[in-house]
Amino acid sequence: MKDNKRYGLLFSLLLMAAAGVAQAQPQVSATVGTHYSKVIFGDEADNRQEAQFTLGWHIGLSVDVPVGRALYIQPGLLYSQKGFTQEDSWFAGSGNNFEVNAHYLDLSVNFLYKPAVGSGHVLLGGGPYAAYGLGGAWESDEDVVIGDIVIGDHGEVHFSNDAMDGGDGNSYLYGRPLDYGANLLVGYEFFNRISAQFNVQLGLANIIPEYADGTTRDGSVNNIAWGVSLGYKL
Repeated sequence: MKDNKRYGLLFSLLLMAAAGVAQAQPQVSATVGTHYSKVIFGDEADNRQEAQFTLGWHIGLSVDVPVGRALYIQPGLLYSQKGFTQEDSWFAGSGNNFEVNAHYLDLSVNFLYKPAVGSGHVLLGGGPYAAYGLGGAWESDEDVVIGDIVIGDHGEVHFSNDAMDGGDGNSYLYGRPLDYGANLLVGYEFFNRISAQFNVQLGLANIIPEYADGTTRDGSVNNIAWGVSLGYKL
């Protein structure tokens, strides 16, 4: 029920953004950037263990829709590479330097304040995002052992709502495909054309998959990322 309410809120915000685009003069930008991402694992006792950051990238489009004096709604769609690195073997069997690169399609709706400063505009904003996992790849310096099964030192990444979905062969189950959370950003727009900004993305969804009976294992897995983006108005 809680998830349904969250999905409903995200859907409502996306509808608001679409309505704004239809009624205003939008400005479309191409966006490209790089970021560091990782996952945070929590056990049943709420003890937290954090993997190490791994370098990824993102590319896509955003639209600035004016809604007031220096105020904008900015929907955006990005293709983004996220994941994590685990330098020791506390999570992935006996494999060290276990690195996961997962591909996501990210849809966000940010609320921007763009006051004029100097020859451009300061960018301050934030808002919700929803992302859907598409696949990816993993690799390790050593063979990874889960239980008594050796799955090798590389393979594919898959997403599933079913905790018992092992994928094909040595595929790694990253988590549920649907992720959501909050974006924060600060930056500067030069000459109303080129922008540079610092971004933070906080995953609020627990992406641990469910078992067939609707239960999940105790604990949580959340995505987190930070990075920089460059935008160019088309």
